[in-house]
Amino acid sequence: MKDEEKTSGFFAGIFVGVLFSMTFFLVMYFLDIQILPASSLASDIRNRAEIVESYIDSYYWKDDVSDQTISEYAAKGMVAALGDKYSAYFTSEELKSSMEDVEGDYEGIGASVRYDEKTKNKTIQEVQKGRPAQKAGLKAGDILLSVNGEDVTKLSLNDTIQKIKGKEGKKSELVVLREENGEKTKKKITVTCEKIVNQTVTHRMLSGKTGYIAITSFTKETVKQYENALSDLEKKGQKGLVVDLRGNGGGSLTAVVDILDRMLPKGKLITEKNKVNGDKVYTSTDEKHFDKPVAVLINGGSASASEVFAGCMQDRKAASLVGVKSFGKGIVQTIFSLEKSCGGGIKLTTGEYLLPSGRCIQGKGLTPDVEAKNPSDLKQFGGKDDYQLQKAVEVINEKTAE
Repeated sequence: MKDEEKTSGFFAGIFVGVLFSMTFFLVMYFLDIQILPASSLASDIRNRAEIVESYIDSYYWKDDVSDQTISEYAAKGMVAALGDKYSAYFTSEELKSSMEDVEGDYEGIGASVRYDEKTKNKTIQEVQKGRPAQKAGLKAGDILLSVNGEDVTKLSLNDTIQKIKGKEGKKSELVVLREENGEKTKKKITVTCEKIVNQTVTHRMLSGKTGYIAITSFTKETVKQYENALSDLEKKGQKGLVVDLRGNGGGSLTAVVDILDRMLPKGKLITEKNKVNGDKVYTSTDEKHFDKPVAVLINGGSASASEVFAGCMQDRKAASLVGVKSFGKGIVQTIFSLEKSCGGGIKLTTGEYLLPSGRCIQGKGLTPDVEAKNPSDLKQFGGKDDYQLQKAVEVINEKTAE
């Protein structure tokens, strides 16, 4: 930490620069580019930072903490002081990972992981065909126990995923718990990361000519994938559609609005309220719309952008919601890049949204029109033992019979 040539006030400069940078560049759609003015509080904060820095420099007994690390944690602390669990400061690596989630392409293994609130397990939910996870032998239903020898059962879902993801060519040894023929055994599986365009949409035709589209998250790639899936099901003569948003934690507002525009006739979608731009109303254009019965599957893992989709479809009387109450996230986050100023980025809650009826679901969630609960031992959505899906198909059959 001590360095004879270190410029006095370096840490303070980084600290103030993170908060009062004049070059915040927007990297996620939700707001236009902002130029944020320096605050009159800057001098007070600079003084406080210089004092704290001087004490660390003079008295902290170890020298193995870098200025970069301390400045990053200082920035994290500032955002944490907001008391908003959805706002965060990102290091450069964390920013890159977050933007991969928004853009829809990344370097990884081609598998999705879900967290089970009841069992506290992190379970492989989907293994993409032809991707490294499938090639290595990973299967849906596998429970993650460790990554490269480190126990991940107590880590957060995000931290666990970050230990697996990495640059193309990175290898990870996973230990999973797998149930086969009624017996649970541990398996060691080595996977190698590669460049992947995230397949967030899967589809197939169910019995009775009911189309089924599952969306795991909303990214820029999702819009095209959804349109292709819908087109394929239309060619096959679908009479109704089930859209599965269970476990979908959200994503890009732009993507979900574009998909809603494809599904709904002209009218209001959502109203975004924020202090910078005031109210912004999103509408559907009626260039295309879907005129067959729709059921949308939701659960406690359906949040944010998925609630925008489900809530709009429900408010506009275009779909019945089936499942259990959704998460209840009615606020909007914006990611700003600070890479051209002090490094990293910031994700801030910048507003809330209202559904077409004017309701805000923050902390409330969406109540399904048809409540249906799955068995607690369900291993994978979309299978024969998926009771919620069965109920959604029943809803479609009832509507097509009318």
